[in-house]
Amino acid sequence: MTQTFKKVFARLFWSESQNEMVLAPNNEATFNVNLGRLLVGTLLYSDGMWYFNYSDEFKLQNRILPLTNFPSKEKEYSSKELWPFFASRIPSNAQLQIDKDTPQEDIVTLLRRFGRRTVANPYELLAVQ
Repeated sequence: MTQTFKKVFARLFWSESQNEMVLAPNNEATFNVNLGRLLVGTLLYSDGMWYFNYSDEFKLQNRILPLTNFPSKEKEYSSKELWPFFASRIPSNAQLQIDKDTPQEDIVTLLRRFGRRTVANPYELLAVQ
């Protein structure tokens, strides 16, 4: 990719490395990841950490492959940063046309607001709490 294209592309999508993003260490949230009626797994944010694990229902089926960022059905994944699979669901400030002086919302709030569907993949992200 050319440097110009990278800059334009970076402005269109949120990146967990953007310094204006606010993480709320006391904000807890649970999201179900669904594909149609199948519960694929659960994304949890707690105490400043993200966790993802597959549902028992998903582990028992063999038709749908695990997500690229989470290749093992048996492992619980954890990270201080939101994985790209989920982060790509949050529009950038440029897409939302937010003024740079507007107070930033935390990532959990943004994921609740914008994360349910994306044109990039068929998975649905549903806030549980």
